[in-house]
Amino acid sequence: MKIHTLVLGVLDTNTYIVEADDALIVVDPADEPDKILAKASEIGKPIGCVLLTHGHFDHCNAAKRLQTCGAKVLMSKTDYEMIENGLDLAEFCDVKFNKFVPDEFIGEGQIELCGVKIDVLATPGHTAGSLTYVMGDNIFSGDVIFYLGVGRTDLPTGDGNAIIRSLKKLFSLDGVVYTGHGRATTMKFEREHSVYVKSNE
Repeated sequence: MKIHTLVLGVLDTNTYIVEADDALIVVDPADEPDKILAKASEIGKPIGCVLLTHGHFDHCNAAKRLQTCGAKVLMSKTDYEMIENGLDLAEFCDVKFNKFVPDEFIGEGQIELCGVKIDVLATPGHTAGSLTYVMGDNIFSGDVIFYLGVGRTDLPTGDGNAIIRSLKKLFSLDGVVYTGHGRATTMKFEREHSVYVKSNE
């Protein structure tokens, strides 16, 4: 499975483009849709679907544009309700939010998109409806876990106790962690070195 990373938008968010056999899966289209579409054109495959880890604007502001180009957008209903209530944080960062309506709401379980089996994990804490997507040994965690860190819990619908429970769930996995911001890490490394989590055991 080949994964391409684009760093986009005012908050330098990681947008991931996953190559399936005949189409692409985009995880967290942060912004700058022209750059995402240009990369898809370079790869030579259409964007089949878009997976959103959560509803903050810096992880979904290009979703509408990709949707109009034929991609199917999926996310948690809980975080879409957060968007509908104006808690996407775009106004806080003085950014225009490109509103969209997801094609499908998803929760914990297994789905198959573009021929790829994906385990969807409910990992609340950064937001109430945060989801983590696991494709083989590739883990797309959004803002739940970072290299030697965790996502903020002081924003709307955040919950410090919930994020600890979510991290413990993620620590049962192995693989490369593709984070919402900054460098990738591995679950093994985080289990062994995450000071934040160790301090809350």
